[in-house]
Amino acid sequence: MAGNYDTEEQRILDINMCTALREARDAGATFINRNWIAEKSHRSVRFITNRWPKPYGQFFADYSNTGPKVKLSQASREVILEASD
Repeated sequence: MAGNYDTEEQRILDINMCTALREARDAGATFINRNWIAEKSHRSVRFITNRWPKPYGQFFADYSNTGPKVKLSQASREVILEASD
């Protein structure tokens, strides 16, 4: 199952879907569980379990030590912070 979608982009999408479905479950969607998410995302239950309790921002690759530092405007920083909450 896990080998079907092994691009970084697909992993991030699957992880975000897992997090969104966990939040929906926490909000009252009682039919959602790890097995159900694994089936819908075509990932293993272990993949879902390892990412289940984490927020969205913890899954992106850290490219901070590659290339020159990017300077963001204050407005850009605020948009990123607002979107990542």
